[in-house]
Amino acid sequence: MYFMDHSEILSILMPERTKQIGLAWSILRQSHLSEDAYQDMLAKVLANDRIFEGPQHLRDWSWKVLRNQCYELIRQRRYQVKLLDESILNLVDAELECRDTSDVAMRADALHDCLDGLSEKARETIRMRYFDGLRGKQVAEMLGQKPETVYKALQRSYVALAECIKRKLDAPEKGASIS
Repeated sequence: MYFMDHSEILSILMPERTKQIGLAWSILRQSHLSEDAYQDMLAKVLANDRIFEGPQHLRDWSWKVLRNQCYELIRQRRYQVKLLDESILNLVDAELECRDTSDVAMRADALHDCLDGLSEKARETIRMRYFDGLRGKQVAEMLGQKPETVYKALQRSYVALAECIKRKLDAPEKGASIS
């Protein structure tokens, strides 16, 4: 029988962390709950360390446990979240699992740097929309703007962030400073 110790389990799952928290956020729409779901999944994986037949079985099992943990958090807290159809979630899982994660840390660093380069107003709009989970209309109400204005501002921010991230990732030196 194949046995993985906890350090081996963590070395297999840590490269999946960003993708898995992304899945949790897509279901829960709250950063702190996504992190909670991820931590709960890790605890379950480590508690069941003797059942895995190999690294792929561990990865597959962790994704299913994470998704189920998200649904359980929704049930416990009676959140009004629209869940995607099971077949759609399976497609999303398959797509996320096959993506290369070798540059995720560099992309996250680039995004962080690029966010710092946006205006305070643009950062606040993005925070409200994506970190606070508000809808565009709610952001507009809080900012005293028309929804169309918020949507256009977000679109400009997306373009600026995409261009900035691309420049940072294409920079020949890791330490190159391009804003």
